[in-house]
Amino acid sequence: MDRRVIDKVEHVTSLGLTRPKAFSHGVLKNNKVTGAILYGPPGTGKTLLVRGVAKEAGFNMLSISTSEVWQKCHGDDEKMIKAIFSMARKMYPSIVFLDEADAMLGERKAGEKRHLRAMLNKFLMEWDGITSGADSPFILLATNRPNDLDPAVLRRAPVRVHLNLPSVGERSGILGLLLRDERLGGDITIPTLANLTPQYTGSDLKNLCVTAATECVAEQVVDTERRVLGRRHFIRAMESIKATAIGRTRELDLENFQNNRQEQAEGE
Repeated sequence: MDRRVIDKVEHVTSLGLTRPKAFSHGVLKNNKVTGAILYGPPGTGKTLLVRGVAKEAGFNMLSISTSEVWQKCHGDDEKMIKAIFSMARKMYPSIVFLDEADAMLGERKAGEKRHLRAMLNKFLMEWDGITSGADSPFILLATNRPNDLDPAVLRRAPVRVHLNLPSVGERSGILGLLLRDERLGGDITIPTLANLTPQYTGSDLKNLCVTAATECVAEQVVDTERRVLGRRHFIRAMESIKATAIGRTRELDLENFQNNRQEQAEGE
């Protein structure tokens, strides 16, 4: 993963969580940055990034998903949201991480169910409540569909971090970690494999390596302590493990969101 992306997430979370006094006066008093959005194609490591940042900095991480909050009984979801923020304050310094945020914090539309609107409103209300207080958590939202987020959510999370598909160099690094305990045959190398996998996400690469290792095991008559993964194993694996297809429309949506963010930054 691009080191600049990691540094940006570390920077924005640590400022808000480790230096609360700096945000208690002056222009920052009423303009505290309380959240950020991580966006990009599926499988680009958004969840792993947040976990890594939280662990490295010693922050507690409260990871939630829409399915955990989306209760069938009316009103239970709002109680759940309130409990999440209350727990996050008790766990300070903490990060509240919401994956697939567009599912719960999507743009409000006319005619939608009151239940959905009430859930979003409750989340926004709790979010507004953390602008003051020394024990406030930091909100990190992950999404593959940033344009679907409600405008009120975008206003509360001015920091946006784009996680793109890994470059060939980044793929080499990912593959090196995944295969560090495996022996490669003389007909394949990490750099070669990285060049054979354009458009693969980190998740795709993991599935590819697992499938290649499984292919090798299937060939063996007797199990050995160290297997040797050859080019043929990875080629076979690629027949079933393809690069995640995000679709041209989704790709354009992500590009438009990035371009709009850059235009806003230039106009500020």
